[in-house]
Amino acid sequence: MATVLVVEDDAITRRFMRLCLERDGFEVVDAENGRDALTALTRFDPPVDVVVTDYRLPEISGLEVLGVATRMDASVPCIMVTGSTELDVAVRAMANGAIGYLVKPFTGEAMRVMVARAMERRRLAEEAMRLRLVVPMLERFTMMLADVVEARDVETHAHCQRLIAVSDRLAEHLGVSATERKNIRLGACLHDIGKIGVPDSVLHKPSALTPEEWRIIRRHPEMGASLLEDIDAWREARIVVRHHHERWDGHGYPDGLRGAAIPFAARIVALADAVDVMTVGRAYQPARSPERVVDELVGNRGSQFDPDVVDAFLELSAGDPGMDHAMHSIELVASPLTV
Repeated sequence: MATVLVVEDDAITRRFMRLCLERDGFEVVDAENGRDALTALTRFDPPVDVVVTDYRLPEISGLEVLGVATRMDASVPCIMVTGSTELDVAVRAMANGAIGYLVKPFTGEAMRVMVARAMERRRLAEEAMRLRLVVPMLERFTMMLADVVEARDVETHAHCQRLIAVSDRLAEHLGVSATERKNIRLGACLHDIGKIGVPDSVLHKPSALTPEEWRIIRRHPEMGASLLEDIDAWREARIVVRHHHERWDGHGYPDGLRGAAIPFAARIVALADAVDVMTVGRAYQPARSPERVVDELVGNRGSQFDPDVVDAFLELSAGDPGMDHAMHSIELVASPLTV
């Protein structure tokens, strides 16, 4: 029998959730605060199958519960419960590993569907482990996918390799951990995988796109994230794929996230992507000089780009006035990285 941990400080809501899940055959363990939830997590071996936690909890927040649960068992699916005015919390929860969220007030059916989806993800993760999908094989497949996208557009030749390198150097300079840097490299490699679903007539158009063509091209982050949805090993990369066109001022896509609500990895890859487009150029946009690239970054600092990421790039680029390619200043192309 599958076990669901329900963490909710409101007794009536907690009982409602328990009854709904028990009716579907789950064993339910409940906790009324974050500290009791952590105690419950350590009590089970094997661990619980699904965690459903409210965000606002006494003593320890739901985000902290989520973090501990995923550290104990990286494959455990977590669902965040939020109030109707806390959707930014739901976004942060998804960025930190939640597979979905419920907004209060919610129906029993909505919760059952979400938990059933979580159980299916759990099953897929266990199946992947049984099949022994080793990391080297997954990494080779990653590069093959990236090559499929690049093969459709000769102008983006080696774009992924450059993007991996730029993103990794930025992440290192910003103090990102080795594990997160690996996720950033993977996200950079796969960032445009959704362009597989963009027609050639739109992808290769040398002139200005129509509003309808822009609508199609702007869907590629969502399509890419959807392609990776059931591959748990790419969960962090999927976040980058979905959000690498968000803007610091909230005017990006697909979700219009603003500021710190944008996952940090996606902010790094977004800037690296923009730098590559500016320095290498495209059919619709000639390559720009290093000075113009710097001007663009400074001019869009705090609007399109995270100010801290801009500052990191400028710090890495400083001290090389004779560079003839902006990325040469941080020795990127000469030492390409793998994912």
